[in-house]
Amino acid sequence: MFAALNVYKPKGITSHDVVARLRKIYGLKKIGHLGTLDPLAEGVLPVCLGQATRLIEYFPDDKRYRAEVTLGRTTTTLDSEGEELSRMDCTGLDVSPEKLAAVLPQFTGTIVQQVPLYSAVHVGGKKLYELARQGKTADLPTRETTIHELTLVSVNLENPAHPVLTLDVHCSSGTYIRSLARDIGDTLGCGAYMSALVRTSHGCFGLQQSVGLDTLKESENPQQYLLDPVQFLSMPVLDLTNPDEARLLTNGMKVQPTLDTYADTSAGGVAVKLKPNALYMAVYQGRPIGVVQLVSHRLKPVKIFHWG
Repeated sequence: MFAALNVYKPKGITSHDVVARLRKIYGLKKIGHLGTLDPLAEGVLPVCLGQATRLIEYFPDDKRYRAEVTLGRTTTTLDSEGEELSRMDCTGLDVSPEKLAAVLPQFTGTIVQQVPLYSAVHVGGKKLYELARQGKTADLPTRETTIHELTLVSVNLENPAHPVLTLDVHCSSGTYIRSLARDIGDTLGCGAYMSALVRTSHGCFGLQQSVGLDTLKESENPQQYLLDPVQFLSMPVLDLTNPDEARLLTNGMKVQPTLDTYADTSAGGVAVKLKPNALYMAVYQGRPIGVVQLVSHRLKPVKIFHWG
């Protein structure tokens, strides 16, 4: 098995639960997801199956979300699943598009976030959420992350005491949308929590192409939803034509490239000129050989697949 799958994770279950269900559907143990979604969140959860799990680190890590941020309340978990910590009536608070247009740009670009207490980050050898459940506290670490775009979609004033902002977020991996909600609330002076979250894309995996767990479970042929992981990687694909090159790389040996330029099968056969230290996916006769790197004018195997 060498495949990827664009799964739609529903609310109420963990990313690990999704993997467990897929193992039953496909009768396969070796399955891994590309990025955790909290139980509250839903949306795109790409997974890799079989040997493709070894490629997880090479997929693009940028993500897009549609987030709801409720103003005037804070919680222990920074989302709707936690206990309420504070409440404020926001009636009369300026949440006009003009006001928010002045606030939101503060959270774009490279920023530093304090990670949530209820997260899987390790402090002192223990996960923060484990410490939180034991009633313990810890100095919360910070992380540098990048928010490429932060767009206001709408402001819902149906309950003026607690307006709800809908935001589109395009960010790098490791961004905590819950922390972003908290920080926006702090800047507005009213507090806030994340009340809903949908991941709309992860790299090239989009929401419209995702498939639900029920669809997979009920399908007579769940294999029809499997994808070629090579087309989603963040590296060019070298279409090798020399069998000796393919054989030597498969055996874990460095090879002198026979060409300076190869066809990239993931980009419609466009020419790819080899660059020093760059990573490539080597393919021979349609079968992935592995990840290779050009070092000192030779192709060096980084990860090789063995097909038996």
